[in-house]
Parts: sequence; structure tokens; C-alpha cells
Amino acid sequence: METVNLQDKNKTTQETQDASLLKKIVLSSYTFFAYGFSMAALVYFIVFAGDYGLVRSINAASPTTPTWLAIVINIGLLLLFGLQHSVMARKSFKQKFEAHFEPAITRATYCLATGLVIFAIGFFWVPIEGVVWQAETSTVTWIIYAISILGWTGTVIATFQLDHFELFGLKQVYYFLSGKPVPSMTFKSPGMYKWVRHPIQTTALIGLWFAPVATWGFLMLAIGVTIYVMIGLYFEEKDLIKEFGNTYLDYKKQVGKLLPKLF
Repeated sequence: METVNLQDKNKTTQETQDASLLKKIVLSSYTFFAYGFSMAALVYFIVFAGDYGLVRSINAASPTTPTWLAIVINIGLLLLFGLQHSVMARKSFKQKFEAHFEPAITRATYCLATGLVIFAIGFFWVPIEGVVWQAETSTVTWIIYAISILGWTGTVIATFQLDHFELFGLKQVYYFLSGKPVPSMTFKSPGMYKWVRHPIQTTALIGLWFAPVATWGFLMLAIGVTIYVMIGLYFEEKDLIKEFGNTYLDYKKQVGKLLPKLF
């Protein structure tokens, strides 16, 4: 009888270990997929919005779609972008999500959803013809492209200055898999964060707006994204004040939101 019980106990232990190993494999695979897809979607969106000629451009002709329908579809895509960001960033959503799924993948899931939405914008966006502005010489064109690329590069750099792997959910899963507690949030302002409070958004807007050719479709996208960024930062700063209190209020007084304070 004791031998049988010992065998059953060993079997149960082995099954528990196998289940734990499987969970770790699934969570790590999911997180790496979410990271890879979100990065690929971001690159796709940059190439699409920047009219780099590698994929269908935002400035491409769309003679078969009525302008009114293009506007309706594009507004719907912008609202989808805003809705996904706003809902999934809320504490109430995170609590409901973590009640059913492993909390360590919350951030990775947010990034995956963001990747799906920005891919959808690039894929389903309906170009609207009519040139708003256009660079007149190839020299000016390349200068504008260089500034745009510099802006998007700054976006990536800003994520690393803060914590790239935490922002995209990799570090949370690492702590879970290694059995280490997730460190508590601490306020920091490294690199570009010493000059502006939100360098990720600043550099992304530079990358977006500096376009050598802009159609009405491009202008619609750029204005829509800019409006959402401003609304999103308003609520994000409220959360940051709740999280860090006077520390963030002092930081807010000293450092500009999107542009450096010169005086």
C-alpha cells in the first residue's frame, strides 16, 4: 500500500511539473509572438504612413472609393485605435483580464492588441486624394525623410531609455518564469526624459508629421493620431500623479510635456 501511495505521489508531482513546464512554454511563446508581431506592425505602419514605397502607401490613389465612404472607414479605424488604447489602459480592464488570465501577460496582450490595430489601420485605410503639400526638390524630400526617420529612431531609443522590455511585456513574463517578484514602480527620468516628459510621443509625432508628400488622407491620419495622443497624455498624466504624487508634480513643473521648456 505504501509503495502504491508513493507511486501515486510521484506521478502527481511529475504531472504538476509537466503542467508547470507547459505553462511556461506557452506563456513565453505567446509573449515573444506578441513582441515580434507588435514590432513588425509598427514597422509596417511607419512604412505605410511615411510613403517609403515598400508597401501600399497612404498617398496611393483610390479611384473606386467615394470620398464620403473613405472618410467613414478611416474615422472608424481611428476610433478603433483610440478605443483599444483607452479601454485596455484602464485599471478596471486590467483587473478583469487578470482575473481570468495570468497577470504576467497583461502588458504583452496590450502590445499585441495595439499591433493588430495599427496593422489594421495600414491595411484597411482608404487613401483620399488631393495634395495638401509636397516637397518641390529631391534635396528637400530627402531632408524631410531624414527628419522623419530620425524621429522614429528617437521613439525606439526613448523606449530603451525608460525600459523597452518592460514596456513590451517581456520583463513581466521573465520575472514570472524565474519566480522573482516584480519590482515596484519607481519614478525616473533618464535620457530624453530630462528634456520632455513624453519623448516617445514627441519623436513619434515628428516621425509621422515630417512627410515630403501629404494628401488629405495623410492629413486625416496625422491629425487623428495627434488628437488621440493629446487626449491620452491628459489621462496618463492623471494616473502618473496618482502613482508618484508630488514627485511627478515637481517633474511636471520643470519639464515640458512634448517640447522642452526653454525658460
